[in-house]
Amino acid sequence: MNLNSPIYWIGGSACAGKSTLAGCLAEKYSLALYACDEHYEDHLRRITEEAQPAMYRVSRMTMNEAFYTRDITEQLQTYTGCFREDFRFVLSDLGVRGEGPVVVEGNQLLPELVAPLLKQTDKAIWIVPSESFQREQYSKREWIQGILQATEDPEAAFDNWMKRDARFAEQVKIEAEARKLKVLEVDGRRSLEQNFAELERCLGLHNS
Repeated sequence: MNLNSPIYWIGGSACAGKSTLAGCLAEKYSLALYACDEHYEDHLRRITEEAQPAMYRVSRMTMNEAFYTRDITEQLQTYTGCFREDFRFVLSDLGVRGEGPVVVEGNQLLPELVAPLLKQTDKAIWIVPSESFQREQYSKREWIQGILQATEDPEAAFDNWMKRDARFAEQVKIEAEARKLKVLEVDGRRSLEQNFAELERCLGLHNS
């Protein structure tokens, strides 16, 4: 695996603005951008039940199974398991890309997985939303209704989903802080421009 070029790692939880901020960073500083979710479907085509059991299981779940019938703890374990498995594919993709600095963004970038890879030239941050901000942002996304309507109880499924993601965000925050890695918390009180300025500061780019 050749990861010699500097990498800006932006991990965290859903609905925190990671994708938007990563895109802004890549555009402003002329960096390549690797968004993990954009490659997930391709990775799914390469999984096996034995090597990637969590990804295999989730790929065959109904929406009802994914968000309604299982308890939150089981949902979180499977969700996190998928990211751990997919991270190996992410590293494989990065290992064959061309030279030059890159921004890598996605939930797959768990602190425990990224921390051992960090070099002096790398920068890393984890962006997590407050639960209230997360619920507000999710509720604005039209595509979520198609998923929820495929469950027996859309309201309960949404609540389960939000509780799972809130627990994931807290887990990520604890893991990052335990390793003395940077965390940016988003709760809606700052504008996108203010969050971007804080991201630049945390990554040491504010004076560039």
